[in-house]
Order: sequence, then structure tokens, then C-alpha cells
Amino acid sequence: MKVITLHKNELARLCGVTTRTISVWLNIRYYEDLKKLGYTKSQKVLLPQQVTFIIGKLDIDTND
Repeated sequence: MKVITLHKNELARLCGVTTRTISVWLNIRYYEDLKKLGYTKSQKVLLPQQVTFIIGKLDIDTND
């Protein structure tokens, strides 16, 4: 799979949760790890390395 950038709302849709829930996960649960990958809490678009990290953590199936 080619890793791409994703908006937070697109990630929320993939996970079947609200954008608010995704924000809580990213800004609290995974913040320290994502921060090392250049993530900021006000960021709207996730970079490819951040997307790869989240897909791995949340075990998201991207083979649609």
C-alpha cells in the first residue's frame, strides 16, 4: 500500500468514529509518539509517516 496524507476526518471515517474521537486519540493517547514524527495538536492533515504509525497502532485495514 502506498502511504498517503490523510485529513483527520478521513481517518475518523476509516475507523468508524467521530473526528472528535480521533482528535482525542491523536492528542492524548498517541501524542508523545506522534510528536516525534512531527505532529502538532492543531494539525489537520496527517503526514505519511504519521499515517503509517496510526494505521499500525489501530490495525486499520487499508485494502479496500
